[in-house]
Amino acid sequence: MYTLEVETTKGKQLETIYEIHELSFLDKLLSCKDSSKRGIHYLDIPCAFDIETTNIYEKDENGKPKKTPRPYAFMYHWQFCFDDQVVFGRRWESFQDLLRTLEKNLNLNSKNRLVIWVHNLPFEWAFMREFIEFEDGFFREERSPLKIVTKGGIEFRCSYALSNMSLQKFCENEVGVIHYKLADTYDYDKIRTPVTPMTSEELQYCYNDVRGLCECIKSRLREDTLASMPMTSTGYVRRELRNNVKQNKKNREAFVNSALDADIYTLCRSAFRGGDTHANSDRADQINHNAWGFDRKSSYPAEILEFAGYPMSAYFKMDVSTYMNRDVSDFALLLNVRFIGIKYNYKSDVYCGIPYIALAKCSKFTKDKIIDNGRVIYAGMLEMVITDLDLEIIQREYVYSDFYIKDIYASRKGKLSKEIRETTMDYFRKKTLLDGDPEHEYEYFKSKNRLNSIYGCMVMRIDQALVCWDPKKKEYFNQEETLEEKLTKFYKSRNNFLSYQHGIYITAAARMALRRMLWKVGKDVIYTDTDSIKFVGDHFKDFEEENKRIRKLAEECGAYADNKKGERFYLGVWENETIDKETGGLLPYDEFKTLGAKKYVYRQGEKIKSTIAGVNKKAGAEYFTCHGVDGLQNGAVISNSGHLTAYYNDDCMHKITIGNCSFISASNVALVNNTYRIGVTEEYADILLKSIANIYDIE
Repeated sequence: MYTLEVETTKGKQLETIYEIHELSFLDKLLSCKDSSKRGIHYLDIPCAFDIETTNIYEKDENGKPKKTPRPYAFMYHWQFCFDDQVVFGRRWESFQDLLRTLEKNLNLNSKNRLVIWVHNLPFEWAFMREFIEFEDGFFREERSPLKIVTKGGIEFRCSYALSNMSLQKFCENEVGVIHYKLADTYDYDKIRTPVTPMTSEELQYCYNDVRGLCECIKSRLREDTLASMPMTSTGYVRRELRNNVKQNKKNREAFVNSALDADIYTLCRSAFRGGDTHANSDRADQINHNAWGFDRKSSYPAEILEFAGYPMSAYFKMDVSTYMNRDVSDFALLLNVRFIGIKYNYKSDVYCGIPYIALAKCSKFTKDKIIDNGRVIYAGMLEMVITDLDLEIIQREYVYSDFYIKDIYASRKGKLSKEIRETTMDYFRKKTLLDGDPEHEYEYFKSKNRLNSIYGCMVMRIDQALVCWDPKKKEYFNQEETLEEKLTKFYKSRNNFLSYQHGIYITAAARMALRRMLWKVGKDVIYTDTDSIKFVGDHFKDFEEENKRIRKLAEECGAYADNKKGERFYLGVWENETIDKETGGLLPYDEFKTLGAKKYVYRQGEKIKSTIAGVNKKAGAEYFTCHGVDGLQNGAVISNSGHLTAYYNDDCMHKITIGNCSFISASNVALVNNTYRIGVTEEYADILLKSIANIYDIE
């Protein structure tokens, strides 16, 4: 036992570091509340585990990691927190000793468990799997466990999945957390082994990581037990939605009656599409001056409350002749279609430079296709499954020589259940009321996060494969189950209550709302991403005109809330993001440049910010502050980009020697900071050149 001075929100505090045998178990057992679920007893004691690792790799002449010899990593320090008692260790043997001590002193077994939280369990799992006695696990996909259970009764859970936040944000947003994440204080590039002396600053970092996480869990235990606490952040919303939906017995009846069979579910999966993210090729690869940005407030929650075109009855097959000759506006449609000679209409009155059809959503297409960074400009033929909303957009933006409908399935249109809408509105009302209130910051962030999580609950795949781990063969495998069996099980379970087809229409309706605004801004659009538009020119009146329509609809649907000052806020309205938050004055993007989806840089005054998929925000800011907005060039290389490449090594236990230190290691993953080369495909580069010259192959 020794003491360590650590940073806290209350200033520096002297904390005790315990040896494994010095942990106080009896006091914790006597004071903790227990909980049970499905015959399993949980000790409600907050616990956390974390490891520090070193990467070993060689670089080539360009600074990139060599693949031979393959990069690998090993653990050199671990930290464990038992409520408020922290233990440090340096080797896996002492970690195994810790587990044995916990199992013995807490009388743990398969029915009496201790939960240990790990922030990003998939990372620790890659290192520790050979050092535990694996009994069971729940995996999202290969290498990504949400839960790992040992034969000795220890259950590791992923706190990142629970919070959907970095550890720093998790600590900031929970009540009673004083041991905050010490960001930017640790040098991960330094090579350390289990015998490398640790500085007091490094030990503080290790201490706060697990002590702070335990305080986060303790905060969550104010409203839950470890038996009732969900595995993921969306689980909280799902639980509240389920309880509210169950209040109306008609909801269960509607859920079962509108069950999807395998064929229609497959069509729904094909029709599902997320947000609309794209750059206008006419304005890409060039600096746009005095640009503006508008964002749509809570786009998906707005559609949950305001959209009235959800498929609310069982799907039935509709004759093509019925579709062609009768009014079918009362039906939500799934259409399996084929277009012949389809091309993006540059002369349309709604032209905005953002082609709608995504090649990735086409099941078939001809080789003569012309693609604008993943979007179809022309195809001699293509086939896809779409909703009626998608078809409306395509018919406004494209021209084609012929159109065939292979299949149509129809469902009576309606609004989502009153209970789902009221739950959504309750989150928005609390978020609005508590915004800016320092005394209710926790409740504000909880409502905000849950409002944003509702959509995620509604698009959970029914056919998600159940991934398992075989500790003897040391390999992952999928539990064999047919789609029909999965669907039967899904609709039979009382835990399930949300119809997958509704989630499809949330995003489709949001894309339609975005398109309505894109069509008004027209050729001045620079870039769009799900619920935001960057543009040049004066279109403030266009946004205000659209907002009048949205506010009227929101008033009719009750999709608004008042804050403590009596100010009214509406779901789904467009808000100007290019406003100085301090002065309230306009603050345009002096310079804005994009090279396609998730790839843009802008300057406002002296500040330069970037969004590039695969590049850390801080690294991007440093690079473009040095090179300017025009540094966003095809082929430019950003060193130390924060883009981590994972090298997995599925090794058994073995001894390794680094310098004068020999120790036991096993499976591992090396996360190596890599360079990032800004690039576009040759096809897209050709489109950009022709756009600049105003030349199009399909004219």
